[in-house]
Amino acid sequence: MNDVWRSRLHQTAAVFRLEIGKTLFSRRGLWIYLLAALPVVLFVMAGIFAGHRASERASWIASETAARQGQPLTAADFSALLTGMSEAEVRQRLGPPADFNTFSFPSRTPQGRRIRVHGLNFYYAVPEANYEITLLDGKVDAVRNRAAPGFSELVNVFATVYQFFMLRLAIFFGCLGIFMNLFRGELLDKSLHFYFLAPIRREVVLAGKFLAGLAAAGLIFLTSVAVQIVVLGAQLPPPSRAQFLSVQNGWHQIAAYLAITLLACAAYGAFFCAAGLFTKNPILPAAILLVWEGINPFLPALLKKISIIYYLNALLPTRLNAAPGTPSLLSLLISDPDALAPLWAILGLLCVAAVLLVLAARRVRRLELDYTAE
Repeated sequence: MNDVWRSRLHQTAAVFRLEIGKTLFSRRGLWIYLLAALPVVLFVMAGIFAGHRASERASWIASETAARQGQPLTAADFSALLTGMSEAEVRQRLGPPADFNTFSFPSRTPQGRRIRVHGLNFYYAVPEANYEITLLDGKVDAVRNRAAPGFSELVNVFATVYQFFMLRLAIFFGCLGIFMNLFRGELLDKSLHFYFLAPIRREVVLAGKFLAGLAAAGLIFLTSVAVQIVVLGAQLPPPSRAQFLSVQNGWHQIAAYLAITLLACAAYGAFFCAAGLFTKNPILPAAILLVWEGINPFLPALLKKISIIYYLNALLPTRLNAAPGTPSLLSLLISDPDALAPLWAILGLLCVAAVLLVLAARRVRRLELDYTAE
């Protein structure tokens, strides 16, 4: 490596050190931490609720077993219940409920008269589930298995939250807040000229700032995703958790989610960094990209490729499948039949980021400072 490139690397590192602290601890970016923490808080609350339900189920099972002289309820006892059975028949078959609540709601008869329907919910438990029996006007209307989320359910919950909240909202708006301010913030603070007056190429300033933004966004959102995985993993029984990690390529899926997060930060970051240099109003390109990314599943195959979310979705390790009977438009939003191979998706994201950074470098090279215009 010659002296010129070594000098530029040292300068890039110097800009990175100056920018990383400002980017991570900027008061303008406090809302980004809240955005990244939101799914963590929701998963923690869900875990607390699941733990409460598990302890509640254990106490219900104990009380029901005692009431039935040591004979616990089984799933077969609930499958034998029929719609239209009376409350007395339910109590005779299952014994007294572990818990219950009453409710009522207005309804209309076929003749159009308004009536009030009275209902009663009975709650029972077996080792693997809670059962809710709904009685309307003293007759069984529905028997529901309120099983605690299992392994596959938790995996799908995380995949759904990651695909529709983390990628489409949290990382998108987080990168908007971080990378738009790399140069826009300096223009608003009237301090960008200090960099431009220093004996350093403007492309080096851009590289140092972009790397600082990428490091900050990566640290925030990688931490969020990792904590979400840990919180959900803690809700699984140890055998299920070990099976997921060792047998079902769990480590591979975790690494894939982390890599997708970093690639999303790089691609969206490059777009917003360039947009902050080319436009005076950053809201306009952000709104256009948000709408374009949102309608991407409904576009023709060729137009889909002119986006970022298309390549990110192709890398997701867990494919969401629409339930039978789901409307076709909603099915397209949930699963994309035209997904690329992972290698091409990675190359596409890297090419998008590279092209945007080249455009940003050309723009910053010709940028003329006029603080009065900001």
